[in-house]
Amino acid sequence: MILFKERSAKKQIINVGRRLYQAGLTVAKSGNISVRLDDENILITATGTSLGNLNFKDIVRVNLSTGKVLSDTKPSSELPLHSLVYKNFKAKTVVHAHPPLINGYFAVTSELKALTFETKFYLGDVPVIPQDTPTVTNPNPVIAALKSNNLVVLKNHGAVAISDKLTDA
Repeated sequence: MILFKERSAKKQIINVGRRLYQAGLTVAKSGNISVRLDDENILITATGTSLGNLNFKDIVRVNLSTGKVLSDTKPSSELPLHSLVYKNFKAKTVVHAHPPLINGYFAVTSELKALTFETKFYLGDVPVIPQDTPTVTNPNPVIAALKSNNLVVLKNHGAVAISDKLTDA
């Protein structure tokens, strides 16, 4: 059963990664995606992969309790952030993308100004967390912000979204 679920989840990660890339929400080898398989295991994209060109070997299974990587491929450097999300929330997916437009927008402002009713309705008040390293080295502010919204902007570093379905994140 776990192998069927794992294969299905990998297909979903590949499809969502491709959609993010095609929509310009991630570029080059930036961003990472994970999915909770069960209470103990997650799948996460490997380090140095392009979300627009993922294949099955680019997705790594990791045991949340032991931290054991069940692959020869190294998981994303954002594994600590993803792990902490799963330990603090019932969410089944985490998407961390580096949209160039978001990074550009937040280079000159510190908050999302809702210009349309739809923005405010669908996104709510999006927390913005300062980020000054290429990898989230202090995930605690991100976790705290995710308690108020399932979408958080990491200033200069993209966005993190959590959900029960990859397509929703």
